[in-house]
Amino acid sequence: MMSLPAIIGISLGVAGVVAFSRKPQPYSALKKIGVFILATVGMLAIMLAVNFAMFYANHP
Repeated sequence: MMSLPAIIGISLGVAGVVAFSRKPQPYSALKKIGVFILATVGMLAIMLAVNFAMFYANHP
């Protein structure tokens, strides 16, 4: 099982890559921040689901 700080760090890193490392596009700063927030929340949900699935799979 992963620790909560590790999950948050991975989620923020993935969201940063998704929001800010794309090819130059005419996105406004507000739209990039929105994509960053949505990607963070989505990745947090996925990582927490995987983490709890691993916990319950190993718990007798």
